[in-house]
Amino acid sequence: MAGVEQATDWQVLRIEVPTPGSGDTAGVVEDASQCRSAIGLGRAGLDAAKRLATKMPVVAGAVLMQPGQTADVPTFSFVPGANELFVRLKHYLPGVRTVTVIHDPAYSGVLVAQAATSARDMGIELIALEARNLQDAAVLYKRVLAESKPDSDAIWLVRDAAAIDTGAVLTLVLEHAWKRKLVVFSDQLAHVRYGVLFSVYPDNVKLGWRMGEFAQKCATDGCGAKEVILLHDLDTAVNIRTAQRLGIIIDRRNGPYADLVLPAN
Repeated sequence: MAGVEQATDWQVLRIEVPTPGSGDTAGVVEDASQCRSAIGLGRAGLDAAKRLATKMPVVAGAVLMQPGQTADVPTFSFVPGANELFVRLKHYLPGVRTVTVIHDPAYSGVLVAQAATSARDMGIELIALEARNLQDAAVLYKRVLAESKPDSDAIWLVRDAAAIDTGAVLTLVLEHAWKRKLVVFSDQLAHVRYGVLFSVYPDNVKLGWRMGEFAQKCATDGCGAKEVILLHDLDTAVNIRTAQRLGIIIDRRNGPYADLVLPAN
């Protein structure tokens, strides 16, 4: 919300939305009815803001939505653009040539297809393997972990419940990667604590700034396409122990991708 307020010289009205099931949103709609545009933050904020879509331009943000999912309004997702991940991967491992991702195409197929283009532009071959559940994914991970080359291959853990968890499958991946000194990166911040080399997380102020600018533009020039907009305002978390294991030097003070270094001690 601070970023939204910094991005515009318009007055910004903050309206608290009742949590789902705790109250009607009619009051929210009434409070915002005189505004020129509306931004719905979070799932409850999005649901409330959509009720205003016939009266004014509406923008949504701070929700987890995949590209290709139906977006009733322009929606800034918490899902990061793959190109941001690949830029960081090239920084840490300049010699990487191949990235393997295991995913359920019904959920993250559009994201992975877009990622293949980004990877190709950076000289990376993206190998996408399909899994419908965690059991299938575990079999594929075992094969990939056995065949990957430490100096040129990496594994991307995409946010996909059919392909990765924070339990047995993640443990399998990280144990084998540690033994073979393989690079594993993720788009989920929690995975860094478990041992992946790096992940990304939102810069919320910059995200708010982007939404504020977009909402003002919608009110003056129109919104254009109603689609899911992937996250590009990102900070980087890196696991220092994993980096040391891989022989990667992390510059905590001047490095471009070391906003959060874990473990803290």
